Amino acid sequence: MTRLSIEALEKRFDAVRAIAGIDMEVAQGEFVALLGPSGCGKTTTLRCIAGFESPSAGTICFDGDDVTGLPPEKRDIGMVFQNYALFPHMTVNGNLAFGLEMRDIAAGEVQRRIAEVLGLVQLDGLGERYPRQLSGGQQQRVALARALVIHPKLLLLDEPLANLDAKLRDEMRFFIRGLQKRIGITAIYVTHDQAEAMVMSDRIVVMFDGIIHQLGTAEDVYDRPATRAVASFIGLSNFFEGTFSGQVGVHYGLDTALGRIGCGAGFALTPGQKATAMIRPEAIGLASAVPNGAAAFQGTVAERYFLGNLADYRIKMADGSVLQVQQPATASFAPGAVVHVILPADRAWLVRERAP
Repeated sequence: MTRLSIEALEKRFDAVRAIAGIDMEVAQGEFVALLGPSGCGKTTTLRCIAGFESPSAGTICFDGDDVTGLPPEKRDIGMVFQNYALFPHMTVNGNLAFGLEMRDIAAGEVQRRIAEVLGLVQLDGLGERYPRQLSGGQQQRVALARALVIHPKLLLLDEPLANLDAKLRDEMRFFIRGLQKRIGITAIYVTHDQAEAMVMSDRIVVMFDGIIHQLGTAEDVYDRPATRAVASFIGLSNFFEGTFSGQVGVHYGLDTALGRIGCGAGFALTPGQKATAMIRPEAIGLASAVPNGAAAFQGTVAERYFLGNLADYRIKMADGSVLQVQQPATASFAPGAVVHVILPADRAWLVRERAP
């Protein structure tokens, strides 16, 4: 298990700054996902960690040792690519043996490690098959086995499930996460799929335009997003713009066009400052009458969509805004119905407009 430290990492491609001076610490045995849209810098960050790209500035350390200037073959990393990158003319055993033979591992140890890793990825008995004789999921497990058979310090995965169908992708998420936990290796996983990142990782690094907007657990980035961009990218959000009015009990007040709403905050604000709050659709309550003691705002059901276990509503509010609200499908408010919208303060959250 290896500790990864990144400090002030920057990468420029001519005038384009792909990574804009990021800092990151990954603990031994931790699974961290780099998440963001295309072009955000996540793959470039991974390639700098692997040694495939040379940073323009900053340092990369494994267990405190600076590896920034080392070539990939000197970093002792295992890499799993999106397109598997298996040698088509070699059997599974041949693909797995290649990296070991390049390291001058004795023949007996090569065979022992291959047998061991094929067992780990549940491909016993398939060592003599060629990649073309395997399914997509099996090929991806061979690629994973090839990365692990060399006993690397770090496991790096670059969107390894992007080419699989939806059902197999779901299965492989749990397979890779379970395997990483069993062997305890430190892993960095690049993805643009928010569900994948939330299911698999201990922590998520959310990136936009080469900048880390937030690094935290799935619960952190979903329930307490640091910026409006994070709240928009991960899950569905309703936003309320207004003026910060100060602390109200254990919560904070935001004066909006609808009225004052209560919310939490992860950063300092001063009364009178413009601010934005977000709340998830499933956190909003709907009622035909105002519950006792609840702060509610009147609205009208504009649309209702059936989503199986959920009903998805569009509620037109008095200020002209439209809120997205999700309720259990057993709740049924017909279009045109007047409803009371409840915005619980413990589920609303103030977000920054840009990364701190």
